[in-house]
Amino acid sequence: MRVNFKINFKIVTLVFAVTVVSIVVFGYVVFHSNISQVNHDQLMIYIYTGMTISLFAILASGIYGSVLIKPLSSISHTLSMVSKGELPEKLERMSSDEFGMMQERVDELVEMLKKNAEFAQRIGEGQYDASFGSASDNDTLGVALMNMRDNLVINDQKEKERTWIVMGLAEASEILRTRDSLEALGDDILKYVLNKVDAIQGVFYVVNDEQKTIDLCNSFAYNRKKYLKQSFRIGEGLVGQAVIEKEMVLRTEIPDHYVTVTSGILGDRKPSCVLIMPLITNEDVYGVIELAGFSKFDSSQIKFIRELSTMMASTIFNIKVNERTRRLLSESQEMSADLKEKQEVLRQNAEEMQATQEELEQSNKKLAEQIEEVNHTRNRMQLLLENASEVITIYEEDGTIRYISPSVETILGYTSKELQNTCDVEYVHPEEKKIFIDLFAQLKQTYGSQVTAQFRYMNKQGNYIWIEATGTNFMANSAIRGYILNSRDITERRTAEQEQRMRSKMQALSENSTDLITRLEDGTISYINPVIKTYTGQEVNIFLNKKVEETSLDVSVLENWLRIVEQVNGSGEKVSAEMDFPSEMGKRVMQVNAIPEFNEHENIESVLVVSHDITDRKLIELEVQNKNKKINDSINYAKRIQNAILPDSKVLSDVLPDSFILYKPRDVVSGDFPWFVRLNDDIFIAAVDCTGHGVPGALLSLIGYFLLNDIVKSRKITDPGQILDLLDEGVTQTLRQDQDNSMTKDGMDIALCRINAQNGVVEYAGAHRPLYVIKDGVMQEIKGNKFPIGGGTAKNQTNFTSHKLCLETSDSIYFSSDGFPDQFGGPELRKFGSKRVRELIERVHHLPASEAAMIFDKEWECWRGTEKQTDDVLLIGIKF
Repeated sequence: MRVNFKINFKIVTLVFAVTVVSIVVFGYVVFHSNISQVNHDQLMIYIYTGMTISLFAILASGIYGSVLIKPLSSISHTLSMVSKGELPEKLERMSSDEFGMMQERVDELVEMLKKNAEFAQRIGEGQYDASFGSASDNDTLGVALMNMRDNLVINDQKEKERTWIVMGLAEASEILRTRDSLEALGDDILKYVLNKVDAIQGVFYVVNDEQKTIDLCNSFAYNRKKYLKQSFRIGEGLVGQAVIEKEMVLRTEIPDHYVTVTSGILGDRKPSCVLIMPLITNEDVYGVIELAGFSKFDSSQIKFIRELSTMMASTIFNIKVNERTRRLLSESQEMSADLKEKQEVLRQNAEEMQATQEELEQSNKKLAEQIEEVNHTRNRMQLLLENASEVITIYEEDGTIRYISPSVETILGYTSKELQNTCDVEYVHPEEKKIFIDLFAQLKQTYGSQVTAQFRYMNKQGNYIWIEATGTNFMANSAIRGYILNSRDITERRTAEQEQRMRSKMQALSENSTDLITRLEDGTISYINPVIKTYTGQEVNIFLNKKVEETSLDVSVLENWLRIVEQVNGSGEKVSAEMDFPSEMGKRVMQVNAIPEFNEHENIESVLVVSHDITDRKLIELEVQNKNKKINDSINYAKRIQNAILPDSKVLSDVLPDSFILYKPRDVVSGDFPWFVRLNDDIFIAAVDCTGHGVPGALLSLIGYFLLNDIVKSRKITDPGQILDLLDEGVTQTLRQDQDNSMTKDGMDIALCRINAQNGVVEYAGAHRPLYVIKDGVMQEIKGNKFPIGGGTAKNQTNFTSHKLCLETSDSIYFSSDGFPDQFGGPELRKFGSKRVRELIERVHHLPASEAAMIFDKEWECWRGTEKQTDDVLLIGIKF
């Protein structure tokens, strides 16, 4: 209003000034020539007339200003609201002049902004298909909104694609993580990938490193596993080409003879695209996955397969490493089993352990047979209770069966193979054969329409049952090209008879079973088999149709039964438990399975309680536990004996203060052992690694321990090479490996040092084990002889070699068994390796022995992680 007032005031003032000037000019023109003759009345008339005209001009200018300002004020108000982000309703047009045109343009601006705002809101709600057009080619805001929508659509598609790939890789990773064999891995991952990328066929190949071939491991086509055998040489065919080039192969032009797997339903329809992806990790190819589809694989599917291929290659590598490790461990254990016991006490323990193991195997075998018998009975009852399903059959034009669903075995008793490629009109009852033939005649005359017929059909037992078949002609369908019949059993009388026979069989099974079977309905015993007399001495009729708590059963049995039934009613699922069962035969132990029985409305109407007597099995388990305890006690006693005679870090540090022994047996007793003897100024110390570990390795370690003591202490042999020669001779004679009929190849590896700490002289000899020397801060590795102690005479075996070293203060030596470098672990499940051992020694040799020992132990444990310890570990370090 203030703005309007200012404009009106300016217009009125301007008009007033113009009017006054006009009147003055007019008076001057009129009265200028004879102003002396003008009288007072004329002058007053002139003045009043001028004032009247001025007032009239002011009033007229005010009215005109109001008319002029009103549309401007309305347009100004509208623009003010737009500047604040408000979009008002369409203005009422006040005139058709230029102000009216300005008002119309403002309305168009507001409408355009409303459309833009509505479009932006719909985009924000995810309606990317909303229709919108810019006001003109130069509509900056409209073009920007459409560009924004297009960018959002592209980003949304990319996000969905990446989410699809990430979720797929997560699900595939779970499959890869839980499979420990190539066949299981291939089956599950191939089925998953086929479903994920909508492929119809898939093949999983594994590279055979020994034979340099690419072998077919698993194949699927049309959701079915195919048992095919195929092998390629590297470089042969598209699969071999993908392996040798280490690149993906994608073909959309497929030769007719390339893919030979067809579908029984889809006929001879061939895939139109083949994707072959090599499985590569660390620059090595471990396998190939080949996929075929009816349409070309898109970029997201190819990217998913490419990322999955690396995960699959790593999994194949891990599975191969695990299988090779298990095979080597198994072979090592079999070789260790041939070692003859030399110590009388340990031999008796081993014989007792063997006898206990045989008894345990017999008990497990008997238990497995019982479990198998129970499972077989359960499966047979489940099959008897299984509902029949619809049979789907595809017929050729001449009436030959091309495909029939597996449910035919449930309905008619035939297997799919028995009826495929046959004409089954011979199984139709003679009185209904014409109906069956007319059914196909009607199907030939119609396409797409359904024709239904009823007839009797002979099942595999030779009985006729009524079948209702609904057929459809799909001859014109290129994917099927046949007649499809959906058949179902409609014989109500036979259904009732079948149910009756089933109940009779169940009754016979129950009454002839050795288990106690009871059916409870609302806490009442509606059925109990004759076995109850064996446990209670009472007849069946004493219990029938009585509440559980009204019977003479023991209170603990009643409470357990009612508690289990309550759990079944609450969960609707089978519940299993063990319970004590006082009986006339004494206290028995029962394995109780409570099975819910449902009515036609899927409500629980009764609970079948099956009690299996497992008292004998429990006694066997208790006996096995007792024998296992005796075996463990014997092994623990052997451990105390071994610990008593072997030196530890404290014994060594008394004579060599800056030294350590890192000793980690894999089992209770160990095949690795440190040996230590001091004679005058000479210190003899060795790290010995016997064949095997556990009890067999411990037996061999005792032989080595006493032979070394005899050679050094009794026979006074001090040269390390001669000591190993005599040790080799003693092991060979003790294990009778010098005889022609000897079957034992066991022996030991050793690193032996003779140390004179006063003059800094170290003499070393080794069998397969090196000595690491740090002299003046520089690493030096002295290798031992390449033949072991014992194990029979090796090819080109000579006497063991002695090496002499002179060391200074701060120099150090390290030697170990092969358990330290051979431990599997790390991110790629590889051995720790001799290279890492040398690098670790170079890193810690300047530290005190106690700190170095802790670092060795920590690094080894971190490398092992959650993996099982591979072998016994022994590491000795001495700093001068």
